[in-house]
Amino acid sequence: MIILARAILYFGEVMSTALIIRALLSWFVRSGNQVVGKIYEILFKVTEPLVSPVRNFMMSHFNTGMFDFSILVTMILIEIVTRLVFRLLVMFI
Repeated sequence: MIILARAILYFGEVMSTALIIRALLSWFVRSGNQVVGKIYEILFKVTEPLVSPVRNFMMSHFNTGMFDFSILVTMILIEIVTRLVFRLLVMFI
């Protein structure tokens, strides 16, 4: 059970790191560098299923103007959920 709890924490860390790298690479994707473009494309495919529902919710309920905070909110939600699940699993061990 402790292995599952740690795996959940590691998954959360990996996803948060992928979101940070995705956000940073989004500034350079139009530079014409094909390596950056491929890495960004992979990260986009991996992280978009988590970011898209948050973005849709924020667009329909909040007016953030031209700023997209969906990646930041997704990172916060990942952190909250992984820590909550970790504590619940450890509590029942």
